[in-house]
Amino acid sequence: MILPGMRKRCVSLVLIITLLVVLAGAVTGCEYLEDFVPAPPPEEKAETEVPRITVKTEDRAVLAVYEYLLDQAESDKAKVYLANFYTACDNWGAEAELLKDGTTVWHVVVDMTDVEVWKERAYWQQAGWLVLPDGKVIPSNRFQANALRIEADLQELSPPPQT
Repeated sequence: MILPGMRKRCVSLVLIITLLVVLAGAVTGCEYLEDFVPAPPPEEKAETEVPRITVKTEDRAVLAVYEYLLDQAESDKAKVYLANFYTACDNWGAEAELLKDGTTVWHVVVDMTDVEVWKERAYWQQAGWLVLPDGKVIPSNRFQANALRIEADLQELSPPPQT
């Protein structure tokens, strides 16, 4: 009777050891075979637009215009122009305007008319941009469309697109 009990223990012990060896072999075998499996073709990255941040505050509206103008400046000369503009014009503000359809648009204005002796470009003294709630920026036609003049300067200083 002792012999049949030991056989059951030995058989179960041998089965457990065999199972552990098979599992260990499968894991190391998979790691070894990983080198021989062809890699999947690289996926083409579709150009995705960065989701815009919702503009709900005056500061965020002003920052949206800063980012917009910086995106317009593609060359070093355009970035220097923009840095000079930001340095000369430090009085930025934004006001929320309620449209008839119930949406709010921010009107961002740089207004340096309080400076008695203005030595910079005349159209830098006042300019305005509209900022939609989704963060899209549009140059305003207020202040003699000076925002368009600033953007035209940035485009002129940026290299032409290559075709």
